[in-house]
Amino acid sequence: MNITIDLVITTGIAALVVLLGNFIVDRVKVFRDFCIPAPVVSGLLVSIILCILKVNHILSVKWTATLGGWSMNLFLTAVGFGFTADLIKKGGKLCAKISIITVILITLQDIVGVFLAKIAGVHPLIGLSCGSLSMYGGVGTAAAFGPIFEKLGCDGATAIGVAAGTFGMVVASLCGGPAARFLIRRDSLKPGPEDAAPADNKDKKTVHPLNVKRMSNAFFLLLMTGGIGGPIYMLLKHIPDIEVPYFLGCLIAGVIVRNTMESLHKDCYVEEMNVLSHLILYLFIAITIMTLDLTKLFSVAGAMSMILIGEVIVTVLLAVIVAYPVYGKSYNAAVMVAGLIGTGLGATPNAVANEKAVIDEFGYAHIAWILFPGMAVLAGNIYNPLFVTLIEKFVANL
Repeated sequence: MNITIDLVITTGIAALVVLLGNFIVDRVKVFRDFCIPAPVVSGLLVSIILCILKVNHILSVKWTATLGGWSMNLFLTAVGFGFTADLIKKGGKLCAKISIITVILITLQDIVGVFLAKIAGVHPLIGLSCGSLSMYGGVGTAAAFGPIFEKLGCDGATAIGVAAGTFGMVVASLCGGPAARFLIRRDSLKPGPEDAAPADNKDKKTVHPLNVKRMSNAFFLLLMTGGIGGPIYMLLKHIPDIEVPYFLGCLIAGVIVRNTMESLHKDCYVEEMNVLSHLILYLFIAITIMTLDLTKLFSVAGAMSMILIGEVIVTVLLAVIVAYPVYGKSYNAAVMVAGLIGTGLGATPNAVANEKAVIDEFGYAHIAWILFPGMAVLAGNIYNPLFVTLIEKFVANL
């Protein structure tokens, strides 16, 4: 039986998935110990059940998941809104370190992918499809490059890239939290005085209680800022030879609006924005994970599995052994390791979800929460498509 779920019902089920995930995580200690985000737990449960039903020809569900893209773009608008000039000044050297690690990881992922593809005897562009495009770039970037690779002789590159990105999103959420937890426990790390949560930050002149008017103003400000991201994306889209994701425009819009408002001494509704970003993030993760079609992984086993396992190992090892000391061997550094694994194997929301899971367990990490996601996505989404564009023809001829 085939059924199509409309937008309202899809969103309602996503809300149920979030509530179910919170219920499960609150009662299962292992999920809390390993910092697994709640929507991932329940979302995977739903996608596995649907996969079993589909394979046995009992039920096939077609979701109307358009709010997934909407929530991703709006969430990253909120991430950009947290980017203040003062924070960037304070994190100057760290911004450079995040960018350097990002470049190294993307380069390594592609080298490893192509190398393992050659060993497995498959088209080398499959290595790129399972490399940084699907791992660091995610499903969208992999899908964008798929037709290009197919024209270069790699049949099925789009399906392979999307499946690899799907795999990466799941693994990213399963590996990030445990890696950070290992470092925090091993080195007895704790949040510092500078890591007070925004609502508890004593440097603020006023802490406003949540109320309808302020929450409404914050929500509509967020929507307006996301709308500004559209024209910015249209401008970025004209950059030659670079695939620019829509959310990059939204993120930049958030940066511009926040810093403009601060320069004009306007209320930025910081506490309300934090609440909204949390709600929207969990909505996105729930929709994304529960709508995964796990049957897509069945047709791309063998060589692809070997490549993906190699990518996971390289990413986790680089994050724990190299990135952690480069970031400063601090509590914030450990949280950023969770973020790096999230974005390095999945997507930016995976990074933030991983960081949030660690923060919920061990305490707030101001620099990691505000600075890392934005810098990682900016550096990655500039370097990744440019690097792949430069090497794709060379790799195709190997």
